[in-house]
Amino acid sequence: MNNHSDNYYFRVEIQPQDWKYTYLNTINISVSDSPQPLILKPTDLKEVMENTTVSLSCSAEAPCPKQPPTISWSYIPESAHITTQLQEKPNKTQSVFSHMTFKASYMDHRKNISCNVTYPRKTSNDSSVETTVMLQVLFPPKVTRITIDQSAPVSVGTNVTLTCKSKANPSNNMTFSWHKRGQENQLDLGEQLIFTVNRSSGGWYSCKAKNEYGTQMSEEIQLIMEGSVSSLDQSLIIGCVVGVSAILLTFLLITLFLRVQRVKASTIMETDVSDQGQEKQVQTMYDNGGFVSGEELEMPEDENDIVHYGEIDFSTPQTKITTVQGSGQETVYAEVRGPGKEMNQD
Repeated sequence: MNNHSDNYYFRVEIQPQDWKYTYLNTINISVSDSPQPLILKPTDLKEVMENTTVSLSCSAEAPCPKQPPTISWSYIPESAHITTQLQEKPNKTQSVFSHMTFKASYMDHRKNISCNVTYPRKTSNDSSVETTVMLQVLFPPKVTRITIDQSAPVSVGTNVTLTCKSKANPSNNMTFSWHKRGQENQLDLGEQLIFTVNRSSGGWYSCKAKNEYGTQMSEEIQLIMEGSVSSLDQSLIIGCVVGVSAILLTFLLITLFLRVQRVKASTIMETDVSDQGQEKQVQTMYDNGGFVSGEELEMPEDENDIVHYGEIDFSTPQTKITTVQGSGQETVYAEVRGPGKEMNQD
């Protein structure tokens, strides 16, 4: 408690003689309600180069080891690694140590990193103490870009100001140079490029930022003249032309393909009809006279030359005569069969 702050003496008493002796050396005990200050190393971060490893340590006394204080960090870099442990010092007292290591980034520049220690109490209110250090990171130009004070498109005779912005440390000695696509030589030096627009001012502009640790070129920005067609419009026009051409070509190919398919289908149908007619003719020949050779299938050129065959059988007493009439003339064939002699007559 705070009221326990005072000077304390060492005294010896012996009973029952009632002897007492007080040493003259005193001990002063001071009780404070606030915790002891933290130790943050390094206390003042010197400038560190980007991508180098930074190590911070924070320690706090632990007067009651059974209830040690807790340490927390504010603004923890993305690559940070933290370890915390309770250690005993050479004088047999104990302290809590916390170590944080990380790789410095340009985004950590001028950031405050704080170490906070909280001491638990039996009361509802805990006691805490905090110490802070600021990061100083050296890095080449980053996030270099151009801004323009005029909205596109611009007309001839208009005053235009292009401004180059970049992040860097150190930045007080940073230089800027201006460039235009298609021109080898730089246009000007300085953070701003100011000019009056003429007919040849349209095009793509860029700037380069530089300090002692490196350089960076910005993305190009287009200055569009009034009445000119921007590259975006040109791209849209070209895209539309290519798209329409592709649709027309596809339509022509489909039409040609369908036409070829119809021609093939017609040819197949004609071939099937011809084959069916030939099959019918051959089938009729089979039905009428059986199989004959190719020479026998030839038809006479004149209808009067058609030959008809008949048969007369004399094997019985009655003679049988078969007559076949054809168109144009009548031909009779007779066959006589006897016991010993055969005779054919017309």
